[in-house]
Amino acid sequence: MKRLLSSLLVLLSAAWLPASAKEPRQLVTQDYHVASATPGVQIFLRNKRAKDLMTFDASRTVLYVHGSTQPSETVFDLALGQGSWADYIASHGYDVWLVDVRGYGGSTPPTDQSKPFATTREAVEDFGAAVDHVLAQRKISKLQLIGWSWGTLIAGSYAAAQPQHVGGLVLLAPPWLSSSGGKIPEAAWQEWIVDAALKRLQTGVPNGQAEAIFPPASKKIWEQALLSVQPAANAHNPPRFRSPTGVVADGAEYWSVNKAIYDPGKISAPTLIIRGEWDELTPLSQSQALFALLRNAPVRHLIEIPRATHFVEVETGRDVLFREVQSFLDRN
Repeated sequence: MKRLLSSLLVLLSAAWLPASAKEPRQLVTQDYHVASATPGVQIFLRNKRAKDLMTFDASRTVLYVHGSTQPSETVFDLALGQGSWADYIASHGYDVWLVDVRGYGGSTPPTDQSKPFATTREAVEDFGAAVDHVLAQRKISKLQLIGWSWGTLIAGSYAAAQPQHVGGLVLLAPPWLSSSGGKIPEAAWQEWIVDAALKRLQTGVPNGQAEAIFPPASKKIWEQALLSVQPAANAHNPPRFRSPTGVVADGAEYWSVNKAIYDPGKISAPTLIIRGEWDELTPLSQSQALFALLRNAPVRHLIEIPRATHFVEVETGRDVLFREVQSFLDRN
């Protein structure tokens, strides 16, 4: 596969301090673009690792993919407190990667935008291009995957189709089947504002708890990260962001009408399902149904984090999330 290195950004920063370390590890950040299988589509990848990490191992290599509206860098690499989740994992000696599928963040959309794009199957194609790049770059045969929300359908689909390349799978807040129904959109893009998006992400949070678990200062950092990726959103007041509608089309054709887009029984890697206690956007019943279908995973876990919603990655419950996922990654 042809690979185009579009940009190289090296940043040295103080990272999370593991209990076994005496000083924070210095991290290196590199941004890339690689070609998707679709002509003209370039996929954005970011890599974070410790400056002194010189050898690479499949069990300590991780690739993360985002949800339905935001790119990976505005959540997985959102610097809150001591740093981002990407920083945390990298500070534990991991080679950490994140990817945006077509039309999200730093990845380009297809030429044809006359209909919904970035469907789950197209996203899996882009995700596969990212996996191929990492495996070739690091000369390894497999890696561990983390997906959040819609990203669990992307990572899960890949893990079911290409089990030989997957050493571990983390499914954070996974949607599964429902009978809610839906309509296939006509437009290629959907628009949204921060307040409405946050209200949706925190569906199920008790009254008076939303700001307690995601304070206004954190919300401001998040919004600035979104604006850094989509500066054109500032042309409106409040800022109006956009994302592809492929995922909406898939919802109407698949999971909202009780039709699976992949077979979890084909996943053969250790798998962790992890979710927030207050997450009613993807309720516990969906996680339990998915868990029961992971019949060929050699190890499977289902963990629930108290006082957390679908947006746990950036809420106060993130410390528990980070520790539990790290413990799972370390065992694989």
